[in-house]
Amino acid sequence: MSNFHHNIFYYYRGQKKIDSEFERQLEDNTTKALINTLEHCSPIVIQKFLDWLDISSQGKTYNFILQKKTIGEFNIKGKPQKLLLGLVPNYNDKQSTCKGISSQRDSRPDAWIYGDDYVILIESKVVGNLNPEQMEDHLRKLNIDDSQEVRKEVRKWADIHSFFNSILAELGDKNKWLVKQFTQYLEWNSMAKFTGFKPDIFDYFIAHDNDVIRKWVRNTMKEFAETIQLKLYKMDHFYSGYDLGRLELKQNATWIAFGPIDKKYRKYAHLTLVLNASGIEVILNIELKPAIDRLKQKMHNENDKFRKYLSSIQMDSPLWIQIEERIHKQVMLYDYNLVAKIELSSLRNPDINLSGFAYLESIIDRLQYPYFSIRKLINRDQVCKISQKDQGKSLVNEILMMYKNYHSFVSFIN
Repeated sequence: MSNFHHNIFYYYRGQKKIDSEFERQLEDNTTKALINTLEHCSPIVIQKFLDWLDISSQGKTYNFILQKKTIGEFNIKGKPQKLLLGLVPNYNDKQSTCKGISSQRDSRPDAWIYGDDYVILIESKVVGNLNPEQMEDHLRKLNIDDSQEVRKEVRKWADIHSFFNSILAELGDKNKWLVKQFTQYLEWNSMAKFTGFKPDIFDYFIAHDNDVIRKWVRNTMKEFAETIQLKLYKMDHFYSGYDLGRLELKQNATWIAFGPIDKKYRKYAHLTLVLNASGIEVILNIELKPAIDRLKQKMHNENDKFRKYLSSIQMDSPLWIQIEERIHKQVMLYDYNLVAKIELSSLRNPDINLSGFAYLESIIDRLQYPYFSIRKLINRDQVCKISQKDQGKSLVNEILMMYKNYHSFVSFIN
């Protein structure tokens, strides 16, 4: 398992703090980690960072200041390039970054970066949005001589992570190590886009001994869900939302469901993904009574199509049809008993095709509360191997291909 405190940027949080104190501590520490990375790597890294921000510097000096109200008029006046940079967890309030005029308060920026021909003022948020009045105060600090228009930009912390990841291959040993420490820190604190799954995520479901890793697992799943859902929505607007399962400290798995928003997906055939110690199960899910009723109606009234669409789902074996019995215990609470598992490719075998379908359909009919699913397991080693190829992009594409295989049957049932 990962020891988070082996990361040079990770910090001991101490006694439980109220949310605002914790957020401020995380905000300060994350900005400090960025500045420390830029300051202690060789100049090639800060130069690439400036290029990324569209700042063209001919100078050879790079200065870094944290938590200081000003760097002095001498270091601001006459600079041909001035940038007010907001770093945020999302773009929700991007348009309001510098609107309105506040009182003449003396704001304190989170960081400054400056050289012979540029100055950058950084305001950082790790939760919520930038404060327009605070940003207006910062703007005045850069605008003291009105000699040059101040450029204003908002970037995500995920963009910062992507930038540093993009230059890793070009860096030498010391620079690469330091940048990797920083990107790892951002990933652990949910300030990166989805970058794939690592072995520690699967080990969590065996050890259950670290609340920090639990939060990392959940946040990784959230980023994964958002990435998948956006692509599914482009395929079909049926997938307008996702639902992320709770992950308590001792749970053996967590899940994501894709379909209509506000839990309406549960009334329809939909797509699910389950993460546990073994890997990732990619699932076509038909569970609650309204969805099962649709399944039975199609099975009885359009049986030829039902069999055709089911047979058309083709993936590498094993791909299982699983039938469970839902046993009602109390309101909204059921136990699940496995009744049958059928390898889907067997239904395409001409020797058992008709009898195989008849067996499957008879089980669904006989159970009062059947639960029908189709499941494909990608084992943990495969998931990690695919994730390493390109920061999780190939894994996303592979799962999308599986969901596209399921989709024709989902559409038919619904």
